[in-house]
Amino acid sequence: MNAFSDEELQRLKEITELYSYTKDLILYSEELNNLSTFMPPINEIKDAFDHFMRITAVKFDMHEGTDEYARNNLDKVFSHLYRATFELFDYIRIYQKDAIDKKLNGISNEALIHVFPDYYLTIKPAMEELITKIPAYKKDKDIGDPNIEVVKLYYHSIQEMREYIKKIDAMLPVLIEYDTKRDAEHAANEQKAQTDKRKDWLVQFLIAIAAIIIGIIIGFLIPK
Repeated sequence: MNAFSDEELQRLKEITELYSYTKDLILYSEELNNLSTFMPPINEIKDAFDHFMRITAVKFDMHEGTDEYARNNLDKVFSHLYRATFELFDYIRIYQKDAIDKKLNGISNEALIHVFPDYYLTIKPAMEELITKIPAYKKDKDIGDPNIEVVKLYYHSIQEMREYIKKIDAMLPVLIEYDTKRDAEHAANEQKAQTDKRKDWLVQFLIAIAAIIIGIIIGFLIPK
């Protein structure tokens, strides 16, 4: 067996670090979309694995290849995982927005403003920034020179939004309770208004009847 060089081991370490992000993103993407698997990154990972097997075939003397061949394939492993990661970033930012929209569907703006002001002050602006930030980078990224630091930056943004979603989940019962009470108060006020309206109508009706009766009585009492 041909041992990995120090340079190759360093690249393997970078690949392992990148894959830790990729794997977590895959699991999170399935959590967001009811365990549905997004295939483009899976295909990239399959391609990465194929390149890695070419390297191990050389290392185990099952296939001829130079050190340069091994390094080139290691770079391709990293590049495929890099593509997979940004496919997942793009996918997740869409489904994070969709998840938030679904969770807050039916919740009034009044409830959000009074009970959960952080939504409009922090969460919504951060979500809009993420929606535009990842596609912009994805368009301009250089696959030929992938950078793990950029992955960390966008992974942090995804995780930040993930925490915001947890906050929304925690606040949902309070938001629902606020709207339920508000609706009940509105219904009670509407019912009271209707009751008061009927009372007013009845009083006016009775006054009119009384006026008619008094008029008839006076008519009988006044000599003709």
